Amino acid sequence: MTIAAIREKLHEYINVAEDKKVKAIYTMVEDEITHDQSVTIEKILFLKQAATDPLFLADLKEIKSDFDAIDHETI
Repeated sequence: MTIAAIREKLHEYINVAEDKKVKAIYTMVEDEITHDQSVTIEKILFLKQAATDPLFLADLKEIKSDFDAIDHETI
């Protein structure tokens, strides 16, 4: 069975399962879900900080300049 099929079966099951079974399943994966969400939030905060960080922006400008130079090189 493919992962997509397994996901679909799990979705269908959770939609109709008894509340106590849904709670039991959630309890088994709760830490992972919470951890994944906090990592995602942390990454978004770093990206927002980078967007206004002068050193990061200067690095991006330098990298863009390097790529522009390579694009116009002749062999």
